[in-house]
Amino acid sequence: MRKPYIFLICLAILALCLGGFYFEKMKYTKAKNEILIGYNYTKFGENIIKCKPVKVAKQAKLNQLEEIFLFSKKVEKPIVDLAKYDIQLSFRSPIDETVEYSSLLWFTKSGAVIKINGFNGYRSVGIENAKSIKNIINYIEL
Repeated sequence: MRKPYIFLICLAILALCLGGFYFEKMKYTKAKNEILIGYNYTKFGENIIKCKPVKVAKQAKLNQLEEIFLFSKKVEKPIVDLAKYDIQLSFRSPIDETVEYSSLLWFTKSGAVIKINGFNGYRSVGIENAKSIKNIINYIEL
């Protein structure tokens, strides 16, 4: 009668240990994608877009950025100068080094306007989401 209880207690302890190990492993996983950012210097008379990779430590930050992009509101006619975007942002897979998708961003006083290449139209996000985007990509004001 006692052997099944001892076996079940050992099995429960093993399950808790394995669950904790798996949780810690998932919490500290490295990002599976890279972000490339190109700052638009054509606003200052130079016809240059300098792209640089941005290090994002956690995959959760990239997931948050993708959620902001995909759950943004559609805008018919954005009130920005479409020729003078602020940054070009590309998601790239580091394994095969292909660009999954890229987008153009205009930061405004009311948030940001996003043009995701491959999708028709423009999208907008609020001030809080624009601040989150700036924090994730380490945006530098020019």
